[in-house]
Amino acid sequence: MALQGVIDALKKQTLEEIGISFSLADILRDIKIEGTDVKLVLFSPSEKYYDFLKQKAEEALKPLGATKIEVEFTDQPPAQRQQAAPPPPQENPFEQRKRIPGVKKAIAVASGKGGVGKSTVAVNLAAALKKMGYNVGYLDADMYGPSGPTMLGAKDKQVIGKQTERGDVLIAPESHGIKVMSIGLLLPSEDTPVIWRGPVLFKALNQFLFDIDWGDEELDFLIIDLPPGTGDVQITLGQVAELDGAVIVTTPQDVALIDVKKGIQMFKEVEIPVLGIVENMSYFVCPDNGKAYEIFGKSKTEEIAKQYGTKLLGKIPIEPKVAEFADLGIPIVLAKEDSDSAKAFLKIAENVIKELSTQ
Repeated sequence: MALQGVIDALKKQTLEEIGISFSLADILRDIKIEGTDVKLVLFSPSEKYYDFLKQKAEEALKPLGATKIEVEFTDQPPAQRQQAAPPPPQENPFEQRKRIPGVKKAIAVASGKGGVGKSTVAVNLAAALKKMGYNVGYLDADMYGPSGPTMLGAKDKQVIGKQTERGDVLIAPESHGIKVMSIGLLLPSEDTPVIWRGPVLFKALNQFLFDIDWGDEELDFLIIDLPPGTGDVQITLGQVAELDGAVIVTTPQDVALIDVKKGIQMFKEVEIPVLGIVENMSYFVCPDNGKAYEIFGKSKTEEIAKQYGTKLLGKIPIEPKVAEFADLGIPIVLAKEDSDSAKAFLKIAENVIKELSTQ
């Protein structure tokens, strides 16, 4: 096998799936060729990419006739990069972000930790905006725990694909007048686990962002329900898609508010404006005497919001009907319009629009 042919094949294998603008040739540290046996030494600072890089090497070299492909890894950068002249000033990594097709305003709903009702807020925010007369979509980007289809009564909706000038796209079905897309709609059953590693996850996320047909009429708002935490999905989203803002969901507990701070910092780092914080499960109103009880303790959310230069968008009470109607697939905003929760969600939607107008 010719050395130049192997190098050329490695150059064609890009690593965009893991957010790196290099090819395999760019991270090549050493190479040895004996007949149809090839041994590569690749630079990788993290073990989590080893399997992905080995697969990429096999995809590049097997078509050339390589029968034995051995890949080793080193944490030492390629020698040619060490000897090269100093690189030019690096461009802003977020300048290459793209607008989501068919969407005017894209809003991420996030939480620093699980169990705070993030998806409940995302679904009802979408429903509140729809109730206000806007054309709304809901994208469930929580790939490992897609609860959106259940809460929106879309579990049995069918997703079909079609060919367009953009290539193959998926047509988002509709529930309660809201366009919906979720990995949960593509799984054989709701019991099927999603067991994906980084590259596959990133590819699916890119498809959900850029290869969805949201209908003939442009969406006024797309609500993107993120997984909890500050992991790969959030960072990838910030790098590839141009979002108009983020809403962070928390409860009044101190342990949840600690993660709110991390979430705000994360969105700042990926240059997505934080529109504000929603405090869920804020208080409980006793039906017997109408008195409000702060079950999780006195709220410090507004104090945290001011400290980090953002707003408290609203507080959602604890109402059993919210969960009951969510299980039935009807957001509380649509199911019980006169409830305290529905009124709170509508006010939050108004505040989100207000914050967007000041960005």
